[in-house]
Amino acid sequence: MIHDIIEFLHAWGVLGLIIVAFTESSFFIVPPDALLIPMSVLEPSKALLLAFYTTIASVLGGVLGYYLGRGIGRPLLNKFASQEIIEKAENLYTKYGMGAIIIAGFTPIPYKVFTVLSGVVKMNLVQFIIGSFIGRGARFFLVATVVMLFGDEAIDIIQQYGSIFTLIIGVVFVVIFVIIKKRKAA
Repeated sequence: MIHDIIEFLHAWGVLGLIIVAFTESSFFIVPPDALLIPMSVLEPSKALLLAFYTTIASVLGGVLGYYLGRGIGRPLLNKFASQEIIEKAENLYTKYGMGAIIIAGFTPIPYKVFTVLSGVVKMNLVQFIIGSFIGRGARFFLVATVVMLFGDEAIDIIQQYGSIFTLIIGVVFVVIFVIIKKRKAA
């Protein structure tokens, strides 16, 4: 069924990509990468523009998730993720604040859990949006850059090394955020 949804939305081109990026950030299950990657491979010269559209739509969808979290709250979180994932998200959130949004936006962690959780805990909306732009932008522009550099081979590279690479960069984000936080506290 998910494959059929991807194929249907892929036929819509950029509009389909924008719809997926927007809805995935608050409630949909298909990650925008499923459209961003093949569309970028087909037209590598437009990869960065597609990443830009994906980032904007994803952040706007994240704002919807934020407001859903403020309005509906925890019962909505329980529909998206297991209690274990929610507890991990809360721990990251408590420990890193905006850094958790950056990490969730970049890594394979379900971003929608963090958008809704941000609303539940009433995170500062400006910080939420900034963190979302950094995390989501880094992820989608990285995908676009890999496609531009490696063409058709990018699909295999992203499938084979994508999770490991995003995990490493996520750790780098955490280290940088912790250093900045410690310097502000000092």
